[in-house]
Amino acid sequence: MVCRRPRRVGDTPAAGLAGMALGRSRRDEDPKSPSLDSSAHPGEPGVGLDLAPPFVAGDDETRWLFSLNRFGIRPGLTRIEGLLADLGNPQRTLRTLVTAGTNGKGSTTRILSRLLQDAGYKVATYTSPHLLRVHERIEINDQAVPVSDFAARVKAIRPLTEKHGASWFETLTAVAVQYAHDEGVDFFCCETGLGGRLDASNALPALAILLTTVDLDHQRILGETLTEICAEKLGLLKKGVPVFTGISEELRGQVFISAVTAGSPCFFLDELARWPQENGDAAVEWDLVLREQVIRGLPVLQTPAMARNVALALLALTELEQSLGEKLLPVDPAASLGNLFLPGRYQQVLSNPTWIFDTAHNPQALGSALTEFQKAPCAGRRVVLFGAMYDKDLTTEMGFTAEMSEFFTGCDHLVGLPVNLPRSRTPQELAELFRQWGQQPGELSDLWQIHCTVAPDMASGLRAVAAGLQPDDRVLVTGSCFTVAEVLHRLGMTELDQTRDVRAAGPVLQILMEPSADGGRE
Repeated sequence: MVCRRPRRVGDTPAAGLAGMALGRSRRDEDPKSPSLDSSAHPGEPGVGLDLAPPFVAGDDETRWLFSLNRFGIRPGLTRIEGLLADLGNPQRTLRTLVTAGTNGKGSTTRILSRLLQDAGYKVATYTSPHLLRVHERIEINDQAVPVSDFAARVKAIRPLTEKHGASWFETLTAVAVQYAHDEGVDFFCCETGLGGRLDASNALPALAILLTTVDLDHQRILGETLTEICAEKLGLLKKGVPVFTGISEELRGQVFISAVTAGSPCFFLDELARWPQENGDAAVEWDLVLREQVIRGLPVLQTPAMARNVALALLALTELEQSLGEKLLPVDPAASLGNLFLPGRYQQVLSNPTWIFDTAHNPQALGSALTEFQKAPCAGRRVVLFGAMYDKDLTTEMGFTAEMSEFFTGCDHLVGLPVNLPRSRTPQELAELFRQWGQQPGELSDLWQIHCTVAPDMASGLRAVAAGLQPDDRVLVTGSCFTVAEVLHRLGMTELDQTRDVRAAGPVLQILMEPSADGGRE
């Protein structure tokens, strides 16, 4: 087990939402940094008009939508509220469950949706970011909005977006809400985009708020300390709306005070539920003990963190059953969770050799994914393929740097893969990151004779890995959702549904050996 790093909890001065230059990274301020124009791609790194697949728009309507990302992240509720008002306030007809948190909010949103669907409800799900195609963010009963319908809705909302000067994410949120309203769903399960207080999701009248975790991420926007980041997420709280949270003990006092101040009933997961805290304590299944019932035989999912997400979702639905007076859980929650689809969440996509994909991109999430990968049985070699965005701080916390050094000592090969995005760490920046983690990168041509290397580009790195893998090896692709997205794309996958069933790796890896798999902007 890796060590835990120290964490900054107390209040210190921070830029926060009010004072930051949104969309800018440290590279833009550093005259010695490489000359990639990352400042020309603010907002979400994988959304733009001049990017390579899979970070491209498939039609003119989506190209216009993506073009709005050039204005960057624009916190505030005035624009989204005006947009929704002009649409007739469709959000008022929806029963909305909003999930916030540094990590686990997307998984928890999907867990809620799965359980409600199997209880017989029609459920819309709205998550972000996407991996392969933007329309996958909006689903009803596990089916993404049809591409043609998505394009038509984007085209229809354009005049209102331009009237209010709405951002790309605000526009997308309004499209999701309108679609859910038009389809007559029973529940709308969504995750916040960023933070909570000034996020577009805060314009939606929530039935309940779920807060998974708070850790250091997006500090330039949300604040430099856990207390500041937590305060932004607690901005979602509203009078009479319950909050269910798996927050760490050090922040529970802050959550409790905020909930009392807002008049929001507060439910702490660790005080109201008991379950095995490690996968090793439950080889095949586990039981969740709540105040008034025990939910038995739950399947062991990818990581211990995922069990927390399941427990939080089940706690929320059982308590809401009491307050709403209606049945929200399926007859067999265990069977329902056995059908859970969590793309990019420690997801096995290939076998022989095993390829696992995890979108972890901050210290807390990376620690969880890498620990799980290290302790899983492996008859062959453990290989980590890592790519990250430049503006993710993965070295400031000394405890986390020690974690990385300890982990990679027990791993056979670490390969840096630059993502084909302006905000990606370059090969030189990946090499420097690895050195700060105690690794010494060598030449890609010596990949299988050395511990650590960095590829000059994604295509050559994947080709070198594919050429030398053995059936009993295990591969983890991680560091960013954009790393996961590009690797999936280069493996020939264009829709998330193609990753639902584990495939034999052999035929898929052959795609990497073809000339068309080379880098470049296709």
